[in-house]
Amino acid sequence: MTKISPFHQIHQTLGAAFEEFDGWHLPRDFGSPQTEQNALLNHCAAVDLSSFGRISVKGDWQPLLDKAGIQLSASLREGQWCWAAQNGHAHLRIGKIGSEVLILTLPGRDRALLSRLGQIAAGLNPPPSVLDLSDSTGMLGLYGPNAFRSAARIVPFDLEDLQPEGLMKISLFMFNLFVLRGSWLDSDGLELLCPASAGTLAAGSIAKAGQKYNITPAGMTAFRELLAQKNLL
Repeated sequence: MTKISPFHQIHQTLGAAFEEFDGWHLPRDFGSPQTEQNALLNHCAAVDLSSFGRISVKGDWQPLLDKAGIQLSASLREGQWCWAAQNGHAHLRIGKIGSEVLILTLPGRDRALLSRLGQIAAGLNPPPSVLDLSDSTGMLGLYGPNAFRSAARIVPFDLEDLQPEGLMKISLFMFNLFVLRGSWLDSDGLELLCPASAGTLAAGSIAKAGQKYNITPAGMTAFRELLAQKNLL
């Protein structure tokens, strides 16, 4: 069954043309893939990342990652994320905040990883908690060289201390949110992971500010072409 993004209503309002991508009903484009790609590269574009996998691990995460064959590109520091690979070839992004580790995967890669992590966790003592966040949350990215500056003017919380490859978890309006600085395109940007029930509110705030701060909605056609250029698809 095709999954519906928590941001679907806002996409409709912005005039998206839809298509199925990786089992998700997502915007193909908003009228001009070339304009959208230009914004992703040169200014600021908003893109729906809900098809990307999101996994939360709480507890003793290091043995779990080791046994799953996950190698980090750098030491996993508090409030930071880094690139990682599983068995040398699967692209992952992994961040740490408190006792929780957030694992982000490319579309369609989360199910197998979830199964593997669950099997390994069951054999550890005490077993860490492995939770699938992909269906209960939405993820929205603001990508481009001006994305972080634009986001700082829109979001109702302070981003001043969030450095590149930084990660923070905040509570806002009774919702828990993850905020990451960076992008799947390995450029600057801001990513917001929110409960699915807050999707319309989160995307709506960005859509309302879009014209003022020159934020272009971007669909999967433009975004996936850039991912392919980086050998991520």
